Amino acid sequence: MRGCYVVCIMAVVLGFALCMVPSYAVPGKGELVPDFKTVDINGQEVSLDTIVKSDPKPDLVILFFFTASTGEEIAVKLRRLDLLYSKNNQLKIVAIGWKEDEAALKTFAGNLGIKYHVLKNTPELEKYGPFATLPVTFIVTDEKKVYSSLSGSGEAEADLINNIAQGFFQQRKTEAAKALADEAVKAGENPKDAGNIKGFALTAEGKLDEAQAEFGKIGSKEGLAKVALEKGENDKAIAIANEAGAENGYAGTVKAEALMHSGKLDEAATALDAAKGKPAADWQQSEARNAAGRVQQEKGNSDAAITKYQEAVALDPYNVVALSNEGAAHRQKGDLKKAAEVLEKAQTVRNDDLVTVMLQQVQNDMKQANDIKRGELIRSQIADLRARYEALKAAGKDKPVDDWTSPAIVLAFLPSEKPQTAFFDRAGTDIVLRRELEARLQASGDVRIVEREVLDKLLQELNLGSSEIAKQDTQLQLGKVLSARMLGFVDFASVGPDTVMYLRLVDTETTSIAAQFTETVNKYPKIESLVDALVANVLKKVVNGRQLQGLIADAAADDNIIINLGKQHGVKAGQTFAVIKEGDPIQAGGKVLGHREVKVAMIEVTQVEDQYAICKVVSKEQGAQLAKEMKIRQPKTN
Repeated sequence: MRGCYVVCIMAVVLGFALCMVPSYAVPGKGELVPDFKTVDINGQEVSLDTIVKSDPKPDLVILFFFTASTGEEIAVKLRRLDLLYSKNNQLKIVAIGWKEDEAALKTFAGNLGIKYHVLKNTPELEKYGPFATLPVTFIVTDEKKVYSSLSGSGEAEADLINNIAQGFFQQRKTEAAKALADEAVKAGENPKDAGNIKGFALTAEGKLDEAQAEFGKIGSKEGLAKVALEKGENDKAIAIANEAGAENGYAGTVKAEALMHSGKLDEAATALDAAKGKPAADWQQSEARNAAGRVQQEKGNSDAAITKYQEAVALDPYNVVALSNEGAAHRQKGDLKKAAEVLEKAQTVRNDDLVTVMLQQVQNDMKQANDIKRGELIRSQIADLRARYEALKAAGKDKPVDDWTSPAIVLAFLPSEKPQTAFFDRAGTDIVLRRELEARLQASGDVRIVEREVLDKLLQELNLGSSEIAKQDTQLQLGKVLSARMLGFVDFASVGPDTVMYLRLVDTETTSIAAQFTETVNKYPKIESLVDALVANVLKKVVNGRQLQGLIADAAADDNIIINLGKQHGVKAGQTFAVIKEGDPIQAGGKVLGHREVKVAMIEVTQVEDQYAICKVVSKEQGAQLAKEMKIRQPKTN
């Protein structure tokens, strides 16, 4: 009995002692690596936290755990990479001699000419183990997360440079990725892997002919299918993907994307299911998850889409497209806070034009949503506009009292009544472009845009869908209710490899088309340049291309002539107007056809307010007297 008691006590003590021993595990893909702070064999302080926060931040950090007898081949490869990429801080390398004394490490580094940091392992560094085999190479992101890890000297050495090149590609550091792919071939690594990385980097740069040549050299069907997709040759992309075979996972993803661009969402979903589980790199699997998310989002399943986008980012933390799409899905659901969080995260990965603009729009929407006074004003406006609409609908269409004065350029963008035929890889691109167009036109000062929130809520209150909006009577009534001179409709369509943006402006007095504009979306590298080109064309035709006319509102003095045109009409200081009066009749066949116009004075704008302007007389016919209600007209320009 006493022996049993002793054994039990010993077991408890041993169990307690075992609990006191730290339990560590080798960090896996996507996991944070332990921080460390120590000195290298040359006495220089080395801190992982300091390395990843340095300015400029490194794109990747290599942590190489080795022994003097196992790590020479990889250490030599890393020496070459250190010479190429350490100067501009793209790549930082730290080697840790596992269980080696400092003298042995100095000999090792000296014999190989190593310039990067070499450390003795410390209790902090032992948190990375225990290792089943050495060497072990961790490729770590600037967030201290494992991007990739390679164990042993055989396969690890054979794949090392290609792995790092792929990491640069995923970050869209395409020049470094291409250069490293070439280095990988020189070092005897798999030439097809290197060629694929180089080909996809060229594709990301838009150098499709060069990418096609690169993929052709190595017989990469998935690469050739991707090039065809990027060229807008959907049928060709599908055919090449089919040639690649059912076991080529990424070819299946490209096929699905081509089907999505062709509007065949159900077939795309089937292709993605068939490709699931087939061999593919993590970034390629990430692209497949993102594509599955786009299918779900196009079908209206926002929650399912968000789940797929999150899976995509888990596989590839650099997948800005998936982050952007998730942000767009949250925005579509009305969760602006979550949309902003995801888009801000995307911004930390890399600068992206669409993300930047979408985030600005979401943040502005959040600010407006929290403006209580603005919300009360909009509710009041909606009530007034609804009553006005009902009254106009009951009364019919009336002509304006003043049919001479040029109306203010007020533009209301209505939802398109046409089905969209364009598919965007980036969810929410169409919304971003519409909203940015409205904002830029409003910012020009020459056009006033009816607030989107007011318009959306009014259409909901009136229960007006796209089929109702397409009717001319409805457009006329909406124009009068909103005091809008024109209604704007934006549509998108796929035309071969291009996505075309169409802007149609409808005159609310006649419901005739006042102007039409088209721009090829993919012709422009940035959203700003696309929208700026469209805005410039609109202003040129709608504002600068028209001949303003109005009435004198007050003529108390020659230096204080007030006219009924202002900023809302596009009037600017320095513009001149002719003051005209009715002259002799124009007759034919005993019938008065009209009257000749007689110019009696020229006036120049000196001050502009929102709805009126102040002018001075610059010339006047002898004996002419200017008076209220006299007509004015802007001279024609050549």
